[in-house]
Amino acid sequence: MKPVLIFLIGSAGSGKSTIGKKLATEHHFCYLDKDVVCNTFTGKLLETQGYSPHDRDGNTFYRDIVMDLEYETLLNVANDNLQLGRSVILDAPFVGYFHKSDYIDTLVSKYGWEQVIPVVLRVDVNVDVLEQRLRTRGLERDRWKLEHWDTFVQGMKANVCTWENMQLISVDNSSEEFELEQLTSLLPLSVTSC
Repeated sequence: MKPVLIFLIGSAGSGKSTIGKKLATEHHFCYLDKDVVCNTFTGKLLETQGYSPHDRDGNTFYRDIVMDLEYETLLNVANDNLQLGRSVILDAPFVGYFHKSDYIDTLVSKYGWEQVIPVVLRVDVNVDVLEQRLRTRGLERDRWKLEHWDTFVQGMKANVCTWENMQLISVDNSSEEFELEQLTSLLPLSVTSC
């Protein structure tokens, strides 16, 4: 059976981690959160350049140097699991790569993922709900977003995933109740998991 690779995308605070963890638990997928995989070394790299370990938004050093290292690390870990036939959920924004329409094809070629089923699961949320969630969770990494809310929302709306050769599924996670069964019915899950 072919392993599934789910690119779980959406804004910070959209609830993608909650959805990803529920899916991973229910279907025994490997769950890889970019922040968990990379935050330790990312924070140290930022500090070596005099930045806060949380300073990513609007930081050119992060965007030009660190971001690609984070995603390469995440994808390498995912590849190890996919090569073992294990399905994977990647919880990461991937926004910096949305403009590359051939992104999936490039990954398939680089990693030999001809037998992998790529799925983009986009988690959407109402902007008012999103703002409240970010304020409620009170994380340092959300400060820039909240202080530059209009700019953040405009950027979020402008960032459209242009990837080709994958299945795209969108879910609205604005309410407190989320139907995991409904989402599951949309995913190609008759494949081998972890």
